[in-house]
Amino acid sequence: MKPFPFLPVSDKKLTKTERQEARAHIDQYYQKKLAELQKYIYESFGEFYAGKVNVFELDRIIHIYHKQSQELFFFISAYNSNDSLRFILAIIDAEERGEWSWQPKTQQEKKNK
Repeated sequence: MKPFPFLPVSDKKLTKTERQEARAHIDQYYQKKLAELQKYIYESFGEFYAGKVNVFELDRIIHIYHKQSQELFFFISAYNSNDSLRFILAIIDAEERGEWSWQPKTQQEKKNK
């Protein structure tokens, strides 16, 4: 996958309604990506309560999740100005088409099973 899509983006200003719709779409994307990150941590808590993961490993997983959620927040908020809305929507569209995908730089290590 390309590191970042270079997609044609119009210079036309968005109307107030278009900006609201764009922000709603971006918010849905943010929630989806955050839920994807949280899935791993939810599973890890289950393993902790089942005695498969110790408290230190769970703490490390929480710490990495926190860093990943910060990266996602930065990615979303960096392009959330009125002038950048079309650009972030183009990025989201590219991800939905499978041409690009946001991934955190900080990665969880695979659990030994």
